[in-house]
Amino acid sequence: MTKMSNTIQTKLNKAVFCYATWLVKNPAKVLLGSLILALIFMSGLSQLTFRSDNRVFFADNNPDLIQLEQFEQFYGRDDNLIIVIKAETGDLFTPQRLAAINTITDAAWTLPDIKRVDSVTNFQRVRALGDDIEIDHLARAGDVLTVSEAKQLKADAALEPLLQDRLLSQDATLGLIVAQFRFQADTASAQSEAAMAAGHKLLEQYQKAYPELELGLSGSVALDHAFVEASTFDSSVLLPIMVIALLLIIAFSLRSAAGAFATFLVIAFSTLCALGLAALMGVPLSSPSVIAPNIILTLATCDCIHMCAGMKRLRGAGYDKHESVKRSLLECWWPVTLTTITTAVGFLTLVFSAVPPFAHLGIIVAIGCLMAWLFSVTFFPALLCLLPWRGRTASLPAEQFSASIARLVTRKPLFIVTTVCVATVTLGTLAFTNVLDDRYVRYFDQSYDFRVATDRMNEDLGGFYVLEFSLDSQQAGGISSPQYLQQVDAFAQWLRTQPGVTHVHGLPDIMKTINRAMQGGASSEFRLPANQDLAAQYLALYEMSLPFGSDLRNQLTADKRYARLSVSLNDISTGEMTDLQQRAEAWASRHTKLIADSANATGTSILFAHIGNRNITEMLRGMAIGVGVVWLIFILAFRSLSLSLIGTIANFAPCLATLGIWALINGEVGMAVATVASVTFGIVVDATIHMLTAYSRLRRESNLSSAAAVQGTFQNVGPGLIAMTLSLATGFICLAFSGFQINAWMGMMAALTIVVALIFDLLFIPALLLVLKPDHKAAPVTVLEAP
Repeated sequence: MTKMSNTIQTKLNKAVFCYATWLVKNPAKVLLGSLILALIFMSGLSQLTFRSDNRVFFADNNPDLIQLEQFEQFYGRDDNLIIVIKAETGDLFTPQRLAAINTITDAAWTLPDIKRVDSVTNFQRVRALGDDIEIDHLARAGDVLTVSEAKQLKADAALEPLLQDRLLSQDATLGLIVAQFRFQADTASAQSEAAMAAGHKLLEQYQKAYPELELGLSGSVALDHAFVEASTFDSSVLLPIMVIALLLIIAFSLRSAAGAFATFLVIAFSTLCALGLAALMGVPLSSPSVIAPNIILTLATCDCIHMCAGMKRLRGAGYDKHESVKRSLLECWWPVTLTTITTAVGFLTLVFSAVPPFAHLGIIVAIGCLMAWLFSVTFFPALLCLLPWRGRTASLPAEQFSASIARLVTRKPLFIVTTVCVATVTLGTLAFTNVLDDRYVRYFDQSYDFRVATDRMNEDLGGFYVLEFSLDSQQAGGISSPQYLQQVDAFAQWLRTQPGVTHVHGLPDIMKTINRAMQGGASSEFRLPANQDLAAQYLALYEMSLPFGSDLRNQLTADKRYARLSVSLNDISTGEMTDLQQRAEAWASRHTKLIADSANATGTSILFAHIGNRNITEMLRGMAIGVGVVWLIFILAFRSLSLSLIGTIANFAPCLATLGIWALINGEVGMAVATVASVTFGIVVDATIHMLTAYSRLRRESNLSSAAAVQGTFQNVGPGLIAMTLSLATGFICLAFSGFQINAWMGMMAALTIVVALIFDLLFIPALLLVLKPDHKAAPVTVLEAP
């Protein structure tokens, strides 16, 4: 088996040698072929699409999404734009401010695809009118109010449970105008953007007209637009910054302007080709996956850095330009190929993610890795054969640092191994103290208007996070039965006592309001009707009396079997939300047998609350498969069990240690954490492969001792590893400046993991090699001369 493997390796090396020889003799042909291939791959860019709706985070087979879609078949989609109105001083109940709210409410009816508008002023107040009831706005537009009448309306509003804590805060300083839209699932993104654009114009107009009021936009439409804003910033601002930073690092660390220019073209081609091929495969972009170009350009520099460093070193040793390119290509092709495969495997584990944008990110970046490899072994060396550049004559800072580390490692290898192991175990233990929390409002920092408006709403009123129930009466027309109404009311009353709940809105409160009006308006009559016939009559009378746009179709099913119960929450954690859901379902099963089977919470908030745990579970499975595949690659590549184990440990440990460090500096992780683990696992393998490949080659070809081989490894690949780590860390730390928390956390954690991994590669691996002195006889051969 070993003999066959060595035969295959030898034939492959001969083929690479022939290719490298042909490339340096025909660089123009290689350049032309590379450009034609790049144009073909880029042709798919015209089909690239972007999804901005928050549903992109959930797979079609997500059980929570399926439940929500079933709920929406009954009551319609809740696509809304919430105008948050806050009084700078005093409260909203002055004649001028109520008139302003009415004006903005009327303007909201002009928004595109509008279905319904609810506000403080157009709240449908129910009052007795003889044997009939009158339903009218709390404060109708055009009515001239005195100061005393406005204050009386404030007192009246305090008696309306369907208004208080739902559209109006307790202190009456903050109110909402909720515009609901009629969006289609297949065109929701475009309709949402059109509605948001109109909403922005409306806000700008009335903010100038009413400076004493603070106006902001929240709701699902504003949330979707915030995703678009985040994507635009990351791609239009952070991406150019990353490109400039990486090129400066390459030019500084390698002292090669030609290398920096060639690297820029490689990362440009790799990124555009990856996006083009992904578009041809039908993979869309979204807020998490839009950073794929940022990651690709960072990874694409790695192969170029190693090859350029080798070329500069060989040129400085006396070889001419073409021979330096040829030898560097022969020297680097094997580790570069291995790192491409392992990095692609790491990113492809993201296809196991329960969050489709992360799977899309993995696919796009994996394609980008393959493109970077392709252009690194074709376009890059061919271009450097034509560009003017010289070898280095003075040692680089990275070389001096690498030499210092080498001396430290060879002096105290056992101490270093022990210290790193103890630190890793300690940090690994801390990793499990991180708390899972995915409040999707906090995906955006305070630079986003959506976040500011939503925080203001959650602090004073609550209600952005909502749990929805569709409660079954078990028969058509059953929602009017006393048993059903009493059980729903009991369930609602229990929910109101729970921590984090700010309001509960459902049919029992509507029935109580009607009953109070029909009994003369006495507060003691705020109770459920006495029998089913009376309740049915009251409900029919109420529905007939409602004005246009205020019907109950979003509250009841047409056959009157199901009724909706909406539970508004303040800014609680996903853990608290999930706990409330579980306790609510348990309470209903014990105390309200009729509705127990249907008392299952749904809604966008529940989807985000569950997706973090589901993503971690799925990604752990993907990570396990990825680790197994990488270990198998190590075994096949090095044909040494000891080297494979060292490489696997040195790549898994930094991910665990980083989570421990994160627990110390933050302690809160969302659904991005498992994604970061997969992303960084694929990346940190690169440095390990370069280190172990160089070590095994020196041990076999030169028959060096472990200490001498370690010294030679630091000399050959140490500077490249340091420059590569600096580039990777810089590239990912740029993402930390994203206002989108998922991308910012991913950038920070990835940069931290890469730095920690460098410690393992420069300290732990060589020290462990010195302590264990693994067998090297079966290590792979790298051909540097003609066969």
